[in-house]
Amino acid sequence: MLSDFFSLAAGQELLCACVVSYQSFGEFARFHPHWHVLVLEGGFTKYDRFVYLPIGADEGMLKVWQAAIMALFLRKELIDQARVNMLRDWKHSGFSIESETRLFNKADREALGQYVVRGATCAEKIQYDPASDTIIWTASPKGFYKGKTETFKGFEFVDQLVAHLPPRRVQLVRRYGVYAGKVRKQWQERPNIYSLAPESWQKGHPRESKIVPAIPQEKPETVQVSDAWSKLRKQSWARLLQKVYEVDPFVCPKCQGTMSVVAIIEDPKELAKIINWAKQQEREQPVAVCARSPPELALV
Repeated sequence: MLSDFFSLAAGQELLCACVVSYQSFGEFARFHPHWHVLVLEGGFTKYDRFVYLPIGADEGMLKVWQAAIMALFLRKELIDQARVNMLRDWKHSGFSIESETRLFNKADREALGQYVVRGATCAEKIQYDPASDTIIWTASPKGFYKGKTETFKGFEFVDQLVAHLPPRRVQLVRRYGVYAGKVRKQWQERPNIYSLAPESWQKGHPRESKIVPAIPQEKPETVQVSDAWSKLRKQSWARLLQKVYEVDPFVCPKCQGTMSVVAIIEDPKELAKIINWAKQQEREQPVAVCARSPPELALV
């Protein structure tokens, strides 16, 4: 889905990249399945030129992601349409996306990388009292529980942790696109990608002399957010929604004609004027009253 989004926004096929880490636990080792996805914002063209495209579309991507998951469950007959309709009506559907975290330096990348592969607990959060055979778990003061503590008996604590042990040979971390193992083996043969690789990786993988010297690196192509992004994101979401729902949002439901985006209004004042005008038109429409005579009373 991310590759489709970036390729549609850029107007060309892009080789994207992400690292996905699955975790089944939350605070206090409660069952809370979720994914952490480290995404490269943009991708590489067929000529290995990098195109930068910020995500910045949590709400829109959330709807497409939810629709794609529901469609997958329906195809596999893991859920019925009635359940899908019910989940769509929920205010808190269980689907959420957060894309505000940015990695601008090595320290941030290392900290986040360790966080997404962490265990269910750590020694800093728990204290063991051998006299009463109890474990006191103190939540992070910066997290959702604001330093809250919970007490577990020894066997209860072990039972909580064992529930999150993954099955044998199951991969909890997967790499896709440019980060996939098959593509990473080609980095040394692709000068433009190699030049953007981490310095630590380059030291451990020096380029061979047989490789043709890289073409002077040009500045990465950057799609201006103010212009291209505002124009392309609506088209991109329209295409993705068409792909998921199999309904073209640019087809008029009345005349079946093809519609197009003439302008995008984002000024709250102008939007309020349009909404108020539409409400006024609705109030001014005459109410159609069916003319009929009063009911006849039965004569006794």
